[in-house]
Amino acid sequence: MINLEKRINRDIVVGWGTFVGVLLLGYLVEIFRGNRTVGYAVVFMLLNCATLLFCLWQYKKNPEATILRYYQITGFLIMYVFCLSTANTHQVYTYILPILFLLILYHDPALIIRVAVTTLVINLIAIGKWFLVDGVTVEDTWDIEIQTGILILCFIACWMAARIYSEVHDQNSRSIEKLDEKTKQIQRMTFQTIETIANTIDAKDEYTKGHSRRVSDYSAEIAREMGMTDEEVERIRYIALLHDIGKIGVPDAVLNKPGRLNEAEYELMKKHTTIGGEILKDVGMMPELDVGAKYHHERYDGKGYPNGLKGDEIPLVARIICMADSYDAMTSNRIYRKHLNHLIVVEEIRRCRGTQFDPEVTDAFLKFLDRLDVSGMVNQEPEELDGANRLLNRVMEDQTRQLAESSQKDQLTKVYNRSAGERFMTVSMRDNKGFLFYLNIDEMRRINREQGIRMGDFYLLQIVDLLQCMHPDIIVSRFGGDEFLCFIPGDTDQESIRAQMNQLLDGVRFIAADTGGKLTASVGISVHDDLKQTFGEAFAEADKALYYMKQAGKDSFYFYQQVADMEEDLSRQELSNLVEAIRAKDNFSDSMVLGQKDFSRMYDFIRDVVSDRRKKVELVMFTVSVGEHAEITVEQRDRALDLADKAIMAVVRDEDAVCTYSSTQRIVVFVDEDEAHVKEIADEIEKRFYQMYGQHDRKEVITLEYRVASVKED
Repeated sequence: MINLEKRINRDIVVGWGTFVGVLLLGYLVEIFRGNRTVGYAVVFMLLNCATLLFCLWQYKKNPEATILRYYQITGFLIMYVFCLSTANTHQVYTYILPILFLLILYHDPALIIRVAVTTLVINLIAIGKWFLVDGVTVEDTWDIEIQTGILILCFIACWMAARIYSEVHDQNSRSIEKLDEKTKQIQRMTFQTIETIANTIDAKDEYTKGHSRRVSDYSAEIAREMGMTDEEVERIRYIALLHDIGKIGVPDAVLNKPGRLNEAEYELMKKHTTIGGEILKDVGMMPELDVGAKYHHERYDGKGYPNGLKGDEIPLVARIICMADSYDAMTSNRIYRKHLNHLIVVEEIRRCRGTQFDPEVTDAFLKFLDRLDVSGMVNQEPEELDGANRLLNRVMEDQTRQLAESSQKDQLTKVYNRSAGERFMTVSMRDNKGFLFYLNIDEMRRINREQGIRMGDFYLLQIVDLLQCMHPDIIVSRFGGDEFLCFIPGDTDQESIRAQMNQLLDGVRFIAADTGGKLTASVGISVHDDLKQTFGEAFAEADKALYYMKQAGKDSFYFYQQVADMEEDLSRQELSNLVEAIRAKDNFSDSMVLGQKDFSRMYDFIRDVVSDRRKKVELVMFTVSVGEHAEITVEQRDRALDLADKAIMAVVRDEDAVCTYSSTQRIVVFVDEDEAHVKEIADEIEKRFYQMYGQHDRKEVITLEYRVASVKED
């Protein structure tokens, strides 16, 4: 309605100015013919032009002002009075006709009545002057009667037209208002739907929660700063909300990985732009909806992806979203780093102006930041909604919250799942010292088989209760069917940790006491007293400590030590366990820690040789180890194992037996062989391995070590 009022005022001012200009030309012609004096024409033009200029000035100040119509009409009436009082004809009524046509555009019958009354009063005064001053008689009033009758008829016709126009206009206005309200409702619901989709995307990662909404707000502010219309600003807001929709197609393991991505993972992540573009390309609800998703990682210098577009080749909406997305990424916490200081972010934006970011977009955003209170960024609350939309909004928020929770929690135990646990522990370990421990329930497979899976689930829930009671800030994550990884911030004293672990394991044992069963757990512990240590490093330590504990006898806990010392102890302990099992004539089973299943036949052979033939058996366990700080690929490790096998087979005799004990261990069996000779053979195998591997003088990367044990029935 405001735009309509402005347009009507503009058209009437232009029409009035045109009418005054036509009158000026007419007076100039009359002056040329000698019918008018120059003084008369000058006074006429000064009087009317002054009124016109005044109205033009008011129009510039406020073109939507309703009062402007009264200024225009007053100026026109002044001109009419001047002409009526100075004309040498009684047909001056013709001057009023043009304004009657303009008055209809106002569709205001009351205004027409006021003008009609004013005009008739002016004409009555003029008629009185003609009779009293000019000496007009009744016989000479024909022109006056015609003028008065025509004026009355014209005003009546104008009033009727204005009434009809007003009714039609009001009806159209009501229809337009209803249509606008429906459109706004649809827009609100569309916006809420888009926002729900955006929240669903953000819910895949706790540390990007609200990212799409913030990028949407920043993009809208940039567009507004660049002078775009309200409609364009809202369109960009919607497009920006869906800029990350392509992350639906990125594996969670990549999307939520703690730490930085490797090259292959980064390539997978980059595909979210093309995936998003494909998802949105056929949605016709608004133009360029797919552009934001597809091109928001393009750079102004052409070094972005997916297409390497440069400068103005990149759609403007994508350049705006790129700026907003980068700003939010820098000012938000990420799992691998804290948010950056605001001043540092602003300096980085200035540095990247013209390379990563469009200069015009950058300047607009910096102007916005200059007047923005950083403590309360543009994260405004949604506009007030009606009852139905508030209900819809609550339903959507509940769905989003439930989705976020289900994507982070284990279904049975309600603690964090593996990926969510990694993320939260990574962030906590970045800021806090403490200790990470890896708990494995012993014999869980046997428990499920003998007591049933329901009882196994009961034990899991009881253990979770024990873990959550250990510390108010403990982070508990279910890492496997019978494994839990936990981080407790703050405490790094080993004596205190020992007390907590003893209490925990006592509680685990007590769980099954009422049922007459047996429940134990093994725990590996990594003390996190160096904030430079990453989650991956701490987890590797806890994992190795747990493995050692499982081999050493279970139902206890073990602190991580230096890798070399641990592996040396582990190999010795494993070999000792094997010898004791043979001497005790234990049967091979999955519950025994005897390595891989294909060792069972060799185990039976060794046991028979020792017990039946009463012969001495020498066991040599070869272990391939990776240095503490070495970084090798799976292929390099497999090559080392293959070379170890070749070295063993090249040296041992046909009567000696060789088998695989674990993924990195081999056992060679010697029957009735001298121990000193066995060690010579083992040394030769070790020597051949290093010759083939090519690192005889640098064993810090891969090492091949052996342990020798004798088995003989007492």
